[in-house]
Order: sequence, then C-alpha cells, then structure tokens
Amino acid sequence: MKQTYTVAGNTFTISISAENHAWQRLSRRFRPFASADSASAILEIEISTAPLPAYEAEKIYQPEHTGIGFIAASASQLADGSFLMEFIHTEEDKPRISLKMSAAFDRADIVMASDGDEKDPYFLTHALMLAYMISTLHTGTLLIHSSSVICDGKAYLFQGKSGTGKSTHAALWIDTIPGAELLNDDNPVIRISPEGVPKAYGSPWSGKTHCYRNVAAPIGAFVRIVRADHNELCRLDPLRAYASLTTSIFSLPFLPASLRDIRHDTLERIVTHTGCYEMHCLPESAAAIVCHSSLSPQSPCSPH
Repeated sequence: MKQTYTVAGNTFTISISAENHAWQRLSRRFRPFASADSASAILEIEISTAPLPAYEAEKIYQPEHTGIGFIAASASQLADGSFLMEFIHTEEDKPRISLKMSAAFDRADIVMASDGDEKDPYFLTHALMLAYMISTLHTGTLLIHSSSVICDGKAYLFQGKSGTGKSTHAALWIDTIPGAELLNDDNPVIRISPEGVPKAYGSPWSGKTHCYRNVAAPIGAFVRIVRADHNELCRLDPLRAYASLTTSIFSLPFLPASLRDIRHDTLERIVTHTGCYEMHCLPESAAAIVCHSSLSPQSPCSPH
C-alpha cells in the first residue's frame, strides 16, 4: 500500500503493509493530509517489519543523557553517505526500529523489529516525524515543540519546558477568547511562505491530544510560558528571541553543516519578521485575556 501526504506544503509518500498494526493505529492521524500529487513528493518512505539490518557504519552520535521511559536514538553514517538512526527504549537493551536516510535525504527506509511490539505506534510515529523533519529542512521547514492556537486569523505558538503550562494556556485561550481554536498541541510545523510570511501548520504529530488538522495561518507571535505569581507579557529582544526559539526547535547535531546553516537562516528570518515574547502567568483565564489583548493589533506592544 502506498499513500501520498502533504504537510506544510511538503509532499511525501509512505509505503507500508495495510496489515501493520502500528500503522493501523497511526493512519487516521495522517488521513487529513492525504494528497493525490505524488509526482511532487520530495521524500519516499518505505516501512517494513523484519529483523533490524546490520550495516558497516561509523557511529557519529550517541545520546549522553536519557530518562526513564523515553526513546533514545543513536546515529551512524554509512560509506555511501546515508545516515542510520536506531531507536531504543531507555528501559530496554536493543533497538526496536531503525531509520535509514539516503545521502540526498529523499528516501527513508524504516524497519520495525520483527520481535518488537508492532502494536505500539510510538516508535513508528517518532521515526516518521524525524524522517519528515530531516528531509524538509532544505525547504525552510521546522518542527517546533509548542501548543498552538488560531485566533483572529493568526497562529499563536506557546513554548516552554514540559509541565510549564503550554497546553493549559492554549486551553485557556480556547475557553476564554471568542473564536480561538486549537491548531496543534505538541508539534506544529513552521515554514516561511514564498511571499516571505512565516506560517504555522497543523501536522500528524500532536502528542497526547488528538488534533491532526490540515490548516495553516500566519504566525501572530511566539510566546514562552513562564510560571509566575502575576500575569504579564514581555517582548524579547532579537537575541533572546532567537535563543528562545532555538530551544523549542527540533535539532539533530549530526546533520551536515549545510542543513544546520539552513536551519539557522530560517530561524533568523522568522525572528526578524515575528514577535517573540515571554508570558509570566498563572494558570487562570485572566492570563489568556492579558496575553491576547497585549498581542491584538490595537495594542501598542503588538507585533503586527
């Protein structure tokens, strides 16, 4: 079975057995992004279930710090220039899934271990997300860890460390601000349009919240959520804004310098065109009202 999808204007294909249990659980997340334009695909993904292949490869990345209950990914480079990533649960001793990316980043071969838990879609969705992320860097596409809403025709992306209240603040907007709706609760995609406008897009990756919407909007602002005993929005200067965004954008340190340079240039252009803020706040509806009113076009501190 071969399907075509388009996310943030980037088209890719996925070939996989319809009997794959993990894909049966994931496919509905991708369904809103189905496309008929396979001719414009920039990435071909093939997924199979088999013993993980062994390659003669040079290890180029090994994570130093992992936490209990997380996925760790090592990376190696093969003689032909392709990259191999192997994903292992931090409580286990052998990889469950491997991802081989061609040197041109236009093909991804994902192998799910035949003795692994094929019913668990978490490893597969993680590998698919990284394959998409790597293959689209050259188009100025970035995945950002944030909870995002659309309001007044703009996308607002709430950043912060896990547990700081990104999703809570997004939910407060939806409950408090008329017309606000969820775009994505974990991994929206950001990309600069051909007209030079930074936009946020829904994606098939939305964490624990099932929000897989094929919608997009110009970015109104990036807002880093900071727990505090008061509600106040503060605009960041360009240097702090770049640093704030960098910590939320997915990055792989082993990628070629050319792709890392593109990532830097994309971030720099986004910071130049879009306001970045810190929202010191309590988890209450008043925080959403303060944040929204401060970012509205009528506000003197508006980024518009």
